[in-house]
Amino acid sequence: MLLSTGIPGLDKMLGGGIPKGYVVGVIGGYGTGKTTLSLHFISEGVRRGEKCIFISFEEDEESIIETAKGFGMSLENDVRILRLEAEVVKDSFEKIENEIKAVFTNFGVERVVIDNISVLETLYSERERYKALSTFKRIIKESGATAIITSESDKDNPLHSKYGILEYVSDGLIVLRMTRGGEFEEVILIVEVLKMRRMNHSRRPRPYTISEGGMEVFEEAEIV
Repeated sequence: MLLSTGIPGLDKMLGGGIPKGYVVGVIGGYGTGKTTLSLHFISEGVRRGEKCIFISFEEDEESIIETAKGFGMSLENDVRILRLEAEVVKDSFEKIENEIKAVFTNFGVERVVIDNISVLETLYSERERYKALSTFKRIIKESGATAIITSESDKDNPLHSKYGILEYVSDGLIVLRMTRGGEFEEVILIVEVLKMRRMNHSRRPRPYTISEGGMEVFEEAEIV
């Protein structure tokens, strides 16, 4: 079963959508639309009557709801929004892990977003980062939910996550990046599907825009 991201052009690039039960990483620099893509994914779940949870390490519930409203999406009363403080999670990881498990189980979650995992990773050593991401993945897998986890991209390589771990623990990887032909030319936003296990997905980069209606991917357009 494939779950729509709520972005038709991206669904086509993915070969129909995200396979149910997958954990997909979305990486990109500031302003590339990681949260916007995540909101489309959650909003589509709400539209289909699915139980959705949005976990944020950056924004509070009010800010997330208002951002969604700006794109014409309504998340009020339909989505559980959890604001986690990265330092609290690090200091009490086992306790937080058990609490998240309980929330997922009791709520019967079907779609999950974790935005932005880089905030938490910043506090950990490399070994701890891998353990933390693997634990989040295990909790999601055990719940049977389908998830998107966002991360900042590496400043020197936009095709890699900030700490190079998310791409190895995820079932799929979507990259959002910016480019421009010259110093005074308009910035072009580009999306690529680098990995989606067992899916015949597009490997060609495609342009996209972010406007008042959210993200639109032009899956037939070429990058020039």
